[in-house]
Amino acid sequence: MSELKKILWVDDDDTILDVFKLKLEKTGRFQVTTTTDGSRIVALAQEIKPDIIVTDIKMPFVDGADVANMLKKSDTAKNIPLLFLSSLVSKNEMDATGGFIGGRHMASKSASVEEIIAKIDSMLKIGK
Repeated sequence: MSELKKILWVDDDDTILDVFKLKLEKTGRFQVTTTTDGSRIVALAQEIKPDIIVTDIKMPFVDGADVANMLKKSDTAKNIPLLFLSSLVSKNEMDATGGFIGGRHMASKSASVEEIIAKIDSMLKIGK
């Protein structure tokens, strides 16, 4: 059995965190660590050493752009793939842009868990 891929997931909505953690871990392929505190992203990334970070875009206090900027400034976390997740864009908009907005990987919160897993797999170059 291959090693579990580590995901660090940041969102201000505990329900979103709980649902995705449960569904991704149920696949037996992922270990998901969640936080609602984007300001801790660099410290958590250094501690957990995730294979990918998923962050909501629109959050109070520290939003997704802030998270991306903090990671970019960190020598230990700047190369970790980052997936933005947002309810601000529809699945159709994501499909039309090929899953990128502003040159960044994105997924809609309205996408199915399977579609989000496929996006994560693609970013990690696994799954085929």
